[in-house]
Amino acid sequence: MTGSAAGVAGYTRVLRTPGVPLWAFVLVCQRLPVTMAPLALVYLGHEITGSFAAGALLAGGHALAEALFAPWLGRRFDLRPANREAFLVLAAEAVLYVGLFMFGSHLPFPVVVVLAALGGGVAAGAHGGLRSLLQRLVPVSSRQAALSFEEAISAIIWSVGPMLVAGLIVVGTPSWPTLALGVAAVLGAVAALGLPAVTHDRRGTSGTKGVIRKIWPSITQDAATMFTLGSATVALPALLTDMGASEALPGFILGTAAAAGVAGGLIYGLRRWPAQRIHASALVIVYCFVTATLALVPEWYLVAAIFVFAGLIEVPTLVSRALLVQEDLGESQWAFGFSAVYSGDGIGYGLAGILVAALLSSVGPAFAIGVCALAAGLLSAAAATYDIVRARRVAPGGSRSRPDVGSGV
Repeated sequence: MTGSAAGVAGYTRVLRTPGVPLWAFVLVCQRLPVTMAPLALVYLGHEITGSFAAGALLAGGHALAEALFAPWLGRRFDLRPANREAFLVLAAEAVLYVGLFMFGSHLPFPVVVVLAALGGGVAAGAHGGLRSLLQRLVPVSSRQAALSFEEAISAIIWSVGPMLVAGLIVVGTPSWPTLALGVAAVLGAVAALGLPAVTHDRRGTSGTKGVIRKIWPSITQDAATMFTLGSATVALPALLTDMGASEALPGFILGTAAAAGVAGGLIYGLRRWPAQRIHASALVIVYCFVTATLALVPEWYLVAAIFVFAGLIEVPTLVSRALLVQEDLGESQWAFGFSAVYSGDGIGYGLAGILVAALLSSVGPAFAIGVCALAAGLLSAAAATYDIVRARRVAPGGSRSRPDVGSGV
């Protein structure tokens, strides 16, 4: 180990840090609407218009606005106190979702689309903002454990969110999940007022082009990871149906893969791994090519095994890239950088859905997954080559460096 608290002690130190338990509650309240919104808005659109296509438009507008606004609203967390900024954006998000619940059926549908998009965009910077706040709260030696802890929470929320939507629809109406989005956001907004007002050096926050230039390999590789995940997830039901599997099996596999991701992330955070930049790139490439093998297997149980193994790698892949973003940027640029990576994630996942939808009818789900995952793997390899060569030539401060720079967080 180098530079990280040993083993489980790293997580213990994170949890005992003043402000972290409240931060975790705010994180749950912020991430829950993100995970519930796609399905919730599909059902809201259907309830308002009678068309699932209208619901898909709401979900698409929400996701697109989130991806577009994330970097620029994340930058506000670099320039302002995170607690007040989190309160502001989560309160605005709550107003928009509650407004959709109360007035959606009475408004012109184009207005509903705009409100759904604003609901996705207004708090998009909170992802990077809350991540950067956690990194400032915990001891330097626990920062990797903190990132793994955060990603594990996120993976759990992503597995729970769609189930909450389904449960609320069963006990209520198709618009109830939209109200739940607003309730979660308002709880997060109130709790955010109690977050520590951590101060940091805000010098160096003036430019954004330089930030993107520093971290574009990480943005590219994170987007490739989510592009791979998105293609496999969207094509999974069709792939298993072609194999004669049960309709319930995709949900079971996705849930198991999410659980494997939580376990993988927590294991990864137990120690500091060597050659950070090299192994982070290797994880992305391995993830893409492991997923590509789904195109070659003939039986559903092999699909399940590959999917779960890929899930085990997924969270460590995302954590390892986040560590490099943190290493490559100054503290005053963390929120913008993390939010820019998050934006790339959303674009990658969204593009995967569009491409797979076009490929399913023409070449089938297996070939669609294989093509998308291989393309993502090759793109990741190209970005990794550039990143490692650049790091070898110039270390931070202008000195020569090995390709494993980025090991001291």
